[in-house]
Amino acid sequence: MGSQQYPNWAERPLGMKDIYPDEARQKRSLENKLLEFFEAEGFEMVSCGVFEYVDTLLRGRLEEETSNWVQLFDTSGRAMALRPDITPSVARMAAPLIASGQNNIQWCYAERVYRRAQENVPFTWSTMRAAESAQVGVEWLGQDGTDSDVSLLTTAVKALHHLNLHNWQLVVGHAAFTPAYLRATGLSEDDVEDLLLELAEGNYVGFRQKAEDAGVDVDVLNQLSELNPRNGASLPGHIKAAFRRSSAGELALEAWDHLTQLGATIDRLGFGDGISFDLTLCRDLTYYTGIVFEVFAEGAGAPIALGGRYDELLQHFGARAPAIGFTFEIDGLLNVMSHQTFGSTLAKGEEGEC
Repeated sequence: MGSQQYPNWAERPLGMKDIYPDEARQKRSLENKLLEFFEAEGFEMVSCGVFEYVDTLLRGRLEEETSNWVQLFDTSGRAMALRPDITPSVARMAAPLIASGQNNIQWCYAERVYRRAQENVPFTWSTMRAAESAQVGVEWLGQDGTDSDVSLLTTAVKALHHLNLHNWQLVVGHAAFTPAYLRATGLSEDDVEDLLLELAEGNYVGFRQKAEDAGVDVDVLNQLSELNPRNGASLPGHIKAAFRRSSAGELALEAWDHLTQLGATIDRLGFGDGISFDLTLCRDLTYYTGIVFEVFAEGAGAPIALGGRYDELLQHFGARAPAIGFTFEIDGLLNVMSHQTFGSTLAKGEEGEC
């Protein structure tokens, strides 16, 4: 039989997905479980509209980041967009409270984000390259320093345990490290931006080729490739043995020192298992200023959680305050949980055959 043909009115827009009862129940249950956990950790739930003005979303960001936004105009002709991520909306909401004197805001949310689906680009739910994504996350505004970084990372770890996930890996980097490292080699700003884009897209082969074409010394590239992955206990020894021999620049050294302190604290608290450090980790959002992190697990081809510190974003909304947050990608989490449940069922079946 040939493939079944559907009338035009039954087609979905590219990147959209229909969710039927069984999966809808699973999705709602997962979102509720995460929200209940975050609220028990002291975070209060907030919500915001799906539309933001483009000039609001561009605060603290580059114009180039609008390429995958879904944009339209309101009745007055002002450009709007379906929000591509939650953090700018949270910053807009929190700025008046910060300006009025509040210095410790802990919020959680369950929202949808939207990105423009492009022709000839595979949008799949296993890799989370989809036009619409469900997210549940937290934002902590008003606190800075290693202690708050550790607190949020351990919150992410405890949430993973709360969901009974296994075989996951939380990878931590620093938004300031690789840019500072590359600039210290004498590269032009255009070359640095091109190389950072390759890293953000996970194209390490393209990164190395472009770096060599730009004249970066091979020894420098080899040293950079040695900076991942590292566990917290190995960071101090590695910096003494290799890194301080380089002329990587003061900002890169400061970022490294911060991660060294962070790794030591995490290990001391007993949360080191499953956490590694990758100094080449880059995110495609320019408002990050400190640590950045991603969580990977079997069953998803992209991070199931991601976040970082964005200490300068609030000032673009009229308030100065440090901030940090992360979000879980719900569809990716469902894929992982389904994969792990299937693997567990399969293993039990094989044991029964013995």
